[in-house]
Amino acid sequence: MNTPRLCCANGQVLVDDADTVLKLRTEHRIVGTLEGSHPTNPLQNNYFGLPLILLPEEAALLLEQHAITLDGDAFAWPETEQDRVRFGLFKDLHGRGYFITRGIKYGGDYLLYPGDPLRYHSSHIVSLIDHGQKLTPRQLVTLGRLCTAVKKIRLLSSWNAEAGSFTHITLNWSGF
Repeated sequence: MNTPRLCCANGQVLVDDADTVLKLRTEHRIVGTLEGSHPTNPLQNNYFGLPLILLPEEAALLLEQHAITLDGDAFAWPETEQDRVRFGLFKDLHGRGYFITRGIKYGGDYLLYPGDPLRYHSSHIVSLIDHGQKLTPRQLVTLGRLCTAVKKIRLLSSWNAEAGSFTHITLNWSGF
């Protein structure tokens, strides 16, 4: 089997081949972010093309699975303890069968999709919190209201080092 060779430049892993993008998406549930402009309309910003930029979590997972090899700069992620926890959360959620994208536009760390994001809307907004962190009622209401407004479920996830696993709690607003 031919392992795709991807380029690493300035700490970002780039995919510049459409067949590889399709393979990563269909065989590994890796979505990435298209960042290139279209040659016929380079000034528009609604539709992007190749290259696809992988999240550090996606690149690290593919490397761990020996699904890709890298050319160019060295890829050194995760570097910090926070990076390692984020990577652990990504692997935990990916292992549960979700497609995962960045969740910043909804105030979270990740968005979870039950299937390919081209066919499904995201179902959850994931927020990574410190284990044992106390959330105020105001914070809980804020997290819950945002999710209700965009028809998603908030997933609060934390790494429990003593148990060696993640704890997940969902917030879902219901009408009274």
